[in-house]
Amino acid sequence: MNRFIIATAFAAAIALPAAGQSTTATSNGQVNPTSSAAKVKVQVNQSLASTAKVSGDSAYAIARAHADNGEVSSAKLRTEKGRLLYSVQVLNKSKRESTVKVDAMTGEVIEAEQHGGVKSTVLHHKENKKLLDAKRDSAAKNP
Repeated sequence: MNRFIIATAFAAAIALPAAGQSTTATSNGQVNPTSSAAKVKVQVNQSLASTAKVSGDSAYAIARAHADNGEVSSAKLRTEKGRLLYSVQVLNKSKRESTVKVDAMTGEVIEAEQHGGVKSTVLHHKENKKLLDAKRDSAAKNP
């Protein structure tokens, strides 16, 4: 229990600076966190998405803290089991891919899974391609 409290406090401390950062909404239903090339794909209606208390940047910071401070490659905002969640894909420095689910209302990590073996290699390659494409798109839009 103490580990959980310490880990949650640590994640919150990391997320606080990111909470002040803004996000921009696009017409195609994506939310663009300002600190990353990766975008949050919104898979719920816009009125539900607007109720999220945790920003995309904060969800990224929380997910990174639970995944060896890797780089966020993609994220989705969706409902799962009645909760509004960010499902964040993180590429770890150890060439592994992690999925971290963050509650969009509380910032609590609901699930954190690091994939291993062949599945990890395949997922890492796929997510790395998404990240590189997002970085190219971001660079093209903001020369």
